[in-house]
Parts: sequence; C-alpha cells; structure tokens
Amino acid sequence: MVYQYMVPVYGLLVKAGVREIESLPKQYQVPVAEYLSAEVEKEK
Repeated sequence: MVYQYMVPVYGLLVKAGVREIESLPKQYQVPVAEYLSAEVEKEK
C-alpha cells in the first residue's frame, strides 16, 4: 500500500540527499521518481 502523502515526503528526502531512491521501500520507488521528474518539469 502506498500512502500518497508520503510520496512528497520521500521526494524531499531524496532531493535533499538524506535518502537514496534505492533505499526507499520498493512500493515507493516509482511514485517518488515520477514525483521528482514532475517537479523538474515544472521548474523548466
């Protein structure tokens, strides 16, 4: 089960360098990667 409120939290931790995407629980790796890529797209 993926809690949607945790996706931005994990995204922030990965972006800040506190966590690596590979160290996240398996079910969160793809949603967090998608969240981070959407953030990059918004910045352009």
